[in-house]
Amino acid sequence: MASPFRNPPAAPPAWVTGKIWKEIEATGTDAFLAAWSPHLRLERWGSTLRAVTSRPDPLPGHASLVSPPEEISWKPERILWQGEGEPTTQPLTGDGGKLEVRELGLRYGIDLSPGTAPGLFPDQRENRLVLRSLRPASVLNLFAHTCAFGVLAASTGAATLNIDTSARSLERGRENYRRNQLKGAEHRFWKEDVRKALPRLVRRGETFDAVILDPPTFAHGGRGRAFRIERELGPMLASCCRLLAPRGALLVSINESTTQARELEQQVRSILLQERLSTRLEPARRPPEVPAVRMPAGFWVFRED
Repeated sequence: MASPFRNPPAAPPAWVTGKIWKEIEATGTDAFLAAWSPHLRLERWGSTLRAVTSRPDPLPGHASLVSPPEEISWKPERILWQGEGEPTTQPLTGDGGKLEVRELGLRYGIDLSPGTAPGLFPDQRENRLVLRSLRPASVLNLFAHTCAFGVLAASTGAATLNIDTSARSLERGRENYRRNQLKGAEHRFWKEDVRKALPRLVRRGETFDAVILDPPTFAHGGRGRAFRIERELGPMLASCCRLLAPRGALLVSINESTTQARELEQQVRSILLQERLSTRLEPARRPPEVPAVRMPAGFWVFRED
């Protein structure tokens, strides 16, 4: 059988150290960024290694690019090779794109099919750790996707409200709750435009001990106006402040390439001044294996009144 790899190889990406690898696994996590270079990232998803090469000049697959160093004893059962945004995936070893992974001891369903979001953003793992340490009684998870922040909060006993416009994402979120035996009427899933849901929650007088605001850069608006982060962030931040309970915490995370941390901080502080809240800001947390250039701009806002 012919080798699935082609020659010549490019320079391999930099793997995380064996020490960091073991520290991540010790948290009950097997989904994380295993190695990275500007043109290639290697993602561990449970027993699968997915190699994603960047456009416009995708790298050809080669064994040396996906081989863990000796200090890492893990061997993937399957290796998938994919060009960024490409409609197909090349299985280099093994096959299959749907699986279950663990993060911080919790279980999540993952779909590595081309054109589908995997279902978990490992770069937010440390921020989920912060949320767990806060032990909020209630959490509002906006742009919830597959509800990873909601699952984490629910596992500590919080009542959760997950809001997203995608019925498919929310169903994957419900399945993640079921995977972790998290049930009950205190967990809500709203298929709705966040821009419409926020004012209604404010009018109803609901408040939350923690609010997660992690919006997309752009999204189609269905029957309404398309979502653009540069236009929507200010009003959403103001609403989130009004929904934040005393001593509550708000995570603002913006995964948009032109948004710099300093600019985001200025915008957040402006809204906080407008809302007359006494708060302190701390930078969002970054997992040790994730390069700073791959992290979204983000801040935790802790209400102090």
